[in-house]
Amino acid sequence: MGHRPVRCAAAVMAVVAALGASGCGTQPANTAVRSSASMAPSPRASASLDVKIERPGQKDDTPNPGSGTGDPRLVTALLTRFRDVQEWSYMPGAVVALPVADMESTFIPSRQISSPFGGPEECDKWTAGMWFAVLQRYNTAGVQVAVTQTMEFSSPGAQRPRRPESAGFSEAIITGSPAMLNRLGDPNLPAQCHHLSDANVGSGDIQPLPVPHLGERSWAYRITGSGKVPIWQWVEVIQTSRYLLEIRIPNQEPRPRTDPAKLLPQIAQEAYAKTEAAFQ
Repeated sequence: MGHRPVRCAAAVMAVVAALGASGCGTQPANTAVRSSASMAPSPRASASLDVKIERPGQKDDTPNPGSGTGDPRLVTALLTRFRDVQEWSYMPGAVVALPVADMESTFIPSRQISSPFGGPEECDKWTAGMWFAVLQRYNTAGVQVAVTQTMEFSSPGAQRPRRPESAGFSEAIITGSPAMLNRLGDPNLPAQCHHLSDANVGSGDIQPLPVPHLGERSWAYRITGSGKVPIWQWVEVIQTSRYLLEIRIPNQEPRPRTDPAKLLPQIAQEAYAKTEAAFQ
């Protein structure tokens, strides 16, 4: 199929609000950052790095790699805030109308969070995220991907970042044919994806999580780890006849005061409600 799309294996960071970064695998300069995982490209793809300082009114200048104009309802459907986390003003949520010609573009992965694990292609939606599986398998006209990432902004000069009430997360909303949504929304985990391994981070597992029913079907799981990171991510997927929605919370420092397993369905409920309202 050619080049695999770039992916970022990352944990959300506490970032001083005056600074920003573009690109995948980037940390803003001079920020108060404590992260349990470095932002690094997948070993299966390369990423371009470009650190920039955000000025008032400045936005990410990475061009949208999509074809044409996306559905404006998808942008309004994305969450921009949840409790004490918010969308990064330097890199706001966006919609990308496929096909994407430049599979090495960092426009989408810089707005999403992937686990550090690779594996067979069948595991992509579980480990890297729905956006990655879509670019890899369904990079055709008629498919659209809306993406954003939120994070907690700490006060400049803070030596010990406070523990936020909520957790940073990424959100993806995907539209396309019913057949594509059904295949992506299939909650059955392939046998080869139960156990994961990576030379840099060790081993892990994908374990199901109970969540309230939303949409036509919804399901959730966590990606466990070994060593210093017992859980890498908490993920929930909601499918309807019109779209697929994914919320992905990474392991992060400072740790949120509320257990991410409890935050996940709360964030998903709010994201689902906003998306439904946007499609009315």
